[in-house]
Amino acid sequence: MPSLPKWINDTLENVMSSKFQECTVIHTETLSDDLRLIRFAADLRDVHFEPAYAIGIRVNERDYRNYSPFNFNKHKGTFDVMFHLHDTQAVGSSFAESLTEGESTKVLMPRGKRFFEPNAEIHFSIGDETSLGTSLSIKEEAEDADASFVCLHELEEPSVLKKLELYGYHAPKNDIQNIMEALNDFLKEEKEAVYNNQVVFYLTGNGNTMSVIRKFLKAKGVDGKCVRSQAYWMEGKRGL
Repeated sequence: MPSLPKWINDTLENVMSSKFQECTVIHTETLSDDLRLIRFAADLRDVHFEPAYAIGIRVNERDYRNYSPFNFNKHKGTFDVMFHLHDTQAVGSSFAESLTEGESTKVLMPRGKRFFEPNAEIHFSIGDETSLGTSLSIKEEAEDADASFVCLHELEEPSVLKKLELYGYHAPKNDIQNIMEALNDFLKEEKEAVYNNQVVFYLTGNGNTMSVIRKFLKAKGVDGKCVRSQAYWMEGKRGL
């Protein structure tokens, strides 16, 4: 999201007050050196949510950042956010590190395009650290629909996947060859399901990596309508 003057952000919150909720931090957990899970509480009874929807958090006077919530529970009035602390100098990382239990912040409630395909038989989520929340929300929805869930994450430290019960494929950072090999194994194993368009691939995270994966899947015969994508960041592009 773009950086805007304080007065514009203040006006935005006032004009769109119905779209914002006051959310209170009720739990924090450090999962790794660069991943922090935070649980928020709020009145969610009238809030519509779908997997891969994004919330907006004002991380300082000028900047908002988008995050993908999961464990979104309207009845309990809670949701979780996974913060990737990629750079202590980055405004989003600095804000996430500073949050403490009992603290409140205004949050722009979930919104986005329809991403999840409820009729798919296999849901395959592909991404990096910034995609973990999205993968968890897709996994929850897939399991509720008695469908299969698979994931592939590009991570430096894969042990967090076990903590989150995101079992699937793992590739080291910036190892596109390893990613292609894992996808190739899946495409061979689920050849019939892929041919019958029963698998939907959800690409999130690094926009450049997503572009390569999308071209690879197309070259392997995956129907374009079975590939959903949403870039969360790109090298050299601030505030995506």
